[in-house]
Amino acid sequence: MADHDEIHLEYGNAAALFEFCARCFMELGVPQEDARIAAEVLLESDLRGIESHGVPRFEAFYINGLKDGRINPKANVRVVHEAPATALVDGDGGLGMLVGYRSMEVAIRKAAETGAGFVSTRNSRHFGIAGFYATMALKHDMIGWTVTNASPQMPPSGGADPRLGTNPLAFAAPSADGRDFMLDMATTTVAGGKLEIAERKHAKIPLGWAYGADKQLTDDPAAGRRARRMTPLGSTRDM
Repeated sequence: MADHDEIHLEYGNAAALFEFCARCFMELGVPQEDARIAAEVLLESDLRGIESHGVPRFEAFYINGLKDGRINPKANVRVVHEAPATALVDGDGGLGMLVGYRSMEVAIRKAAETGAGFVSTRNSRHFGIAGFYATMALKHDMIGWTVTNASPQMPPSGGADPRLGTNPLAFAAPSADGRDFMLDMATTTVAGGKLEIAERKHAKIPLGWAYGADKQLTDDPAAGRRARRMTPLGSTRDM
């Protein structure tokens, strides 16, 4: 991970967007170092081609949350319980990107000391792409694993009403030849952000991604988002 004072050099032409995001966070009371970590996670999402979880969500997911008090700008992210290889981190209602970053730092430190580090996190907010935190371990020649829950928007297989979250998971592992392995996925057929992208582009989605309010498959991303009925991994029973 780059030093946050020099990260603008690494991002090249994206530097202006990084600085804009960081300054917006700071204007709403987020300390500079925390703001730059959060901006880094968002921008890295777009640079990896995951536009559903990057800067396009900046206002709706994060700025509005800071403005209306759902997100604590000066969160005291801290370890509240730990053993040699485990820890529980309380995010104090802070930006999920910051809480995820700090939690993974604890996991990496535990792994360096004991061979494995497992950290659970509570009282956090939406943290962007799960894969960002898993890949933090690669710099230390470690395997990284990140999972999170999410609000109900998936009916169980054969069900009609949303009971489960998209519950993303990410896994990263270093390789001897430098071609590191990376998996970052939702446990629905596609991530919910794919519907956001399609809606912004006024495009249809394939049948099998989501149900509408009538509980029938829909190709309208807006209808799928309103109904919050993403199909489970594997799609429909027929598929």
